[in-house]
Amino acid sequence: MHQASRRAQSDLGLSVPTNSDLGRAIRRLRRDQKRTIEALALDADMHPTYLSGIERGRRNPTWDKITSLARTLDVSLAILVQAAEDEAEVACAVRDARARIAVGNTR
Repeated sequence: MHQASRRAQSDLGLSVPTNSDLGRAIRRLRRDQKRTIEALALDADMHPTYLSGIERGRRNPTWDKITSLARTLDVSLAILVQAAEDEAEVACAVRDARARIAVGNTR
């Protein structure tokens, strides 16, 4: 997505999840279940390194991988997407707070 589109959505109060947001959501769900990357990857039929890349936002998982992870985590796709949207909102709030602090430090 282009920066202008992302900025416009942000101005409307929409938090569009990125791969990093999805990865943080998957990591949070995995940790909530007290599962290791290795265990989740094995159950989801993927290599642990690939899953690690997804969690770090370095991979662009296919729909098949996302649905496999949701199924393995025993959550619906709607819950996984909502978790990613929640992560996007948190990331947006952190960016906004940092920007306000930076502006405050220049005065």
